[in-house]
Amino acid sequence: MLKKIHHAAIGAALLVLSCSAANAQNAVVDEVNTYLNSLITARAAFTQESADGSIATGTFYLQKPGKMRFEYDEPSPALLVADGSVLAIFDKKSNRGPQRYPQSSTPLSLLSRSNIDIQRPKFVQKLEADHTEIHLTLFDPEAPNNGSIKMIFKRNPVRLVKWIVVERSGLESVIRLEPMTTNISLNSALFSIPLTIRALGQGG
Repeated sequence: MLKKIHHAAIGAALLVLSCSAANAQNAVVDEVNTYLNSLITARAAFTQESADGSIATGTFYLQKPGKMRFEYDEPSPALLVADGSVLAIFDKKSNRGPQRYPQSSTPLSLLSRSNIDIQRPKFVQKLEADHTEIHLTLFDPEAPNNGSIKMIFKRNPVRLVKWIVVERSGLESVIRLEPMTTNISLNSALFSIPLTIRALGQGG
């Protein structure tokens, strides 16, 4: 009898711990969802450290639904524009048009969605949190060549401060964000691929 009571007590304790962990996880999910859904428009300076050790800086723009722009400072020739369906990668020193990819092919597209629920998309692989940070790892199981992205949020209050792109080979690139300016007016031309092609004088 004592053994049965002992086992029952252990089982009850494990159930309480499990429920407590689940409640904590749900609280983190709510925290991240609330923050991401509050980002309607945003602008932030960024610093990118590539796997080869090179450093680049630039400005990141966000306009929901679906639109993003990564404008790199000189001497980098790179420019990325996402219009909600297509991700275009420009070489500003080239006369040719951009390389185009489905925007859905990058897990970072989660950031530009409206009505975000991080538990629903197939991209979400792992969610970890402590008292100071939340780490959200995104991965597309149907396209492993795309690698993964870990988004890092500071807490109290929640804010996106960094993400790490991990290639399939294991090489990492890190983008660190300066504090975002949010809910601002942005020119829609920033997210137009045809207008960007015209501005750069490139072929379509």
